[in-house]
Amino acid sequence: MTHERIEFCYHYTLGPEWQQQIVNGIGATLTDNKILTMPESIADGGSIFLEVTPGLSVLLMDMTFKVPVAITRIPTDHKYYMAYFDIGDEITTHIIGDTVHRAGYHAKLGMGFMDCSSKGVLMPPIGQRSYSLRLLIEKNHLKELAGSTRDQETNNLLFDETKNTLFFYSHIDSRSKILLSQLKENDYSSPSFELKLKSTALYLLGYLVERASRFEPIINKLSNQDIERVFLTSEYLMANLLYEFPGLQKMADMAEMSVSKYKGLFKKILKDSPNQFFLNEKLLLAQQLLQSGNFSSVQEIAYELGYTSPNYFTKVYKHKFDTLPGEILIKQNSSA
Repeated sequence: MTHERIEFCYHYTLGPEWQQQIVNGIGATLTDNKILTMPESIADGGSIFLEVTPGLSVLLMDMTFKVPVAITRIPTDHKYYMAYFDIGDEITTHIIGDTVHRAGYHAKLGMGFMDCSSKGVLMPPIGQRSYSLRLLIEKNHLKELAGSTRDQETNNLLFDETKNTLFFYSHIDSRSKILLSQLKENDYSSPSFELKLKSTALYLLGYLVERASRFEPIINKLSNQDIERVFLTSEYLMANLLYEFPGLQKMADMAEMSVSKYKGLFKKILKDSPNQFFLNEKLLLAQQLLQSGNFSSVQEIAYELGYTSPNYFTKVYKHKFDTLPGEILIKQNSSA
């Protein structure tokens, strides 16, 4: 039996009032202005929203959808940023502008940071647990926190919206992933969960500020078209990890940009050069293949990933993960 996709729109606020849009739109129920329970006909589970401190709110969504839905976040002029962390059991599809991104345990990039003025569409999988956390951070609050990690002039430029766009996608860092995985083991409706969620939100914000302080300050105003074209090339790179890096000129041509502009925007959005991004993703794929049980040797995996020299593959893998690939290899039919 096929179901027609349910579509509804909303926009966030730093206070709990935004949840009424979900109640009115699809008939969800709201308890204590915090816990939102989805209609059983649409999904099992729901969400919890808390105001953590002045300038910081957190939303945790834990749902298993029964029918296809498209949830559209409408751009607003509220003065906040959003950081999301997605560790669902399956791939959740995010659409920013016209560009599709996927997040979850089986996908590549599970963390995003953006201004509230960007439009986003969320299309969660059916029959799989969707689990994600959103930090809503008041802009001046984040600017004040970031000011402790950079000189004032650079910090002012970073947060000057006429000159710069704060926006990036990345992997969830290991410390944040541990916190989120621990949170995922708890029931959000339990009495002690609010304290755990608030504590997690504060740690995640601290990790985010610390991590961002290590990013090279690339001052550039992004257009939606720029973002979409860079993401188009990043998706292409991730879809072609079994081959050699296609070259900067080809990537820049695909993005319809000069090489210099493409390199700068790619690093701004994805926090690595295109070549380093490609290598990192290739080695993360190697890690998955080594533990998949589908290969008999490191050499076989090296060739699968397009390396002509297994020794060179071992060298770059050791440099990335500080361990030899043979030390984590699960051989095919090893249990037989």
